[in-house]
Amino acid sequence: MLLRHVCEVCGKEEILTPKQAYNQGWDYPPGMGQFKIVSPRTCGDCGINGTLWWALNMEGQQPANLNKKQLRTLERILQEPESIKVLQ
Repeated sequence: MLLRHVCEVCGKEEILTPKQAYNQGWDYPPGMGQFKIVSPRTCGDCGINGTLWWALNMEGQQPANLNKKQLRTLERILQEPESIKVLQ
């Protein structure tokens, strides 16, 4: 299965299998975490302090105060894996 991986921090996008993503350090389900659960979605080069998860859990932001980028990320996560599947 090919998935579109989007780093929340730097914006990098790659089409990878879950195994490839895990081996390259991506924090992405199913290798790291679970689909439809808010957790960091980052590439192997970025930390988690710029993620939606960080904003909600470490900074205490409320969903009503999220910016457009964070809301798009939330929508994508809640619709996984369908929202990131690559049709072949």
